Amino acid sequence: MKESAGRREIARGTAIYDETHHVLQQIRLRESHIRYSIAALVLVFGLIAFCGLFSPASAQGSVIRSVIIGTAAASTIPAAVMVSRIHLGEIWWTKRSQVRGFNTWFVIYADVGTAICVFATADPRVALCFCVLFAVVGSYSAHFVKPSVAYAHMIFSSTVTCVLGVGIWLDGVAPIIAFTTTLAILVAVNSTVTLHQGYTSDMQRTLRHQLRMANTDPLTGLLNRRGFILATTTLLRDGTAGHFALFIVDVDRFKRINDDHGHATGDLVLQRLAGILEQAVDEPAVIARLGGDEFAIAVHLDELAAGVVAERICGSPVELDDGDQTTVSLGVAVGPIPGGQLIDEAATARIQRDFALADAALFESKSTRRGTYTITRAGEIAS
Repeated sequence: MKESAGRREIARGTAIYDETHHVLQQIRLRESHIRYSIAALVLVFGLIAFCGLFSPASAQGSVIRSVIIGTAAASTIPAAVMVSRIHLGEIWWTKRSQVRGFNTWFVIYADVGTAICVFATADPRVALCFCVLFAVVGSYSAHFVKPSVAYAHMIFSSTVTCVLGVGIWLDGVAPIIAFTTTLAILVAVNSTVTLHQGYTSDMQRTLRHQLRMANTDPLTGLLNRRGFILATTTLLRDGTAGHFALFIVDVDRFKRINDDHGHATGDLVLQRLAGILEQAVDEPAVIARLGGDEFAIAVHLDELAAGVVAERICGSPVELDDGDQTTVSLGVAVGPIPGGQLIDEAATARIQRDFALADAALFESKSTRRGTYTITRAGEIAS
């Protein structure tokens, strides 16, 4: 059931916007720059903690405080190394990591580590100032974790800040000064999360819209050639063993339709054919207008089932407004696919090869008798 639902998402073209590899290729995200910048900030956190070991207002010569702060400072080195090797582009787009839960645990580590260091600081005034570091953690949370984790960070950092605000008040600071200082830090820490979270959400929404526009044919609402390649690559990479069929569909004598009836009628023919193709396939399929009067279908079907679909399409001539009809011709390439994940190069090679085979089969259909189809067999590819 889940597999079928996944294929339907691919068929509608929506799943290609969750394929991080394809998305990052299209938007050209400089992931390494972000990754190393965050790793450098982690080391800066460690440097600040290390400097606190020599501050009279921080460790104050206490062995316990020094051990706590020193351990926290040392832990930033392996943490920075880990961050520098994680694919943050994937985390930014999907809020998921290849290393299960890494992004959430990193926020927990940063929050708890910062809290331990500020509470280990002897002077509560200095400790409260260090709470502004939660804003950096908040910026990461806004971009790389789910909203629930970001909200948990805000609650945690606000609680720590308020506790320290009460601490400096009990330490003799005037109530109004303690209140305004605490409020200023709360605003800085929480507004960072709110503003950055809103910005990254809007940016992703805009990017999805732009990618959908770039991969969609405006006349028929189907995928265009670019979107077809992306979605079909995703379909082939889903790891399902079986058979794969690639159809190329061409309107017979389309130029004559445009010449005799006008381009508005030609556009109507293309729109009606798009509807016929969507109704012809029972299985979830990737359907696209490649350009002009040429369409394509990619679907998991064997040769027998592909023949049934081809018969259905050929048996549904496209109606013109004046009562005339036009037929379509098809070329179909069908072959087995192995189980297991296919790499992009293997999937692309299969699509290109099947395009060539289906195109040759289409030429044979048109040269023999229009309004019919030809099926050719494609051999298996290695995963």
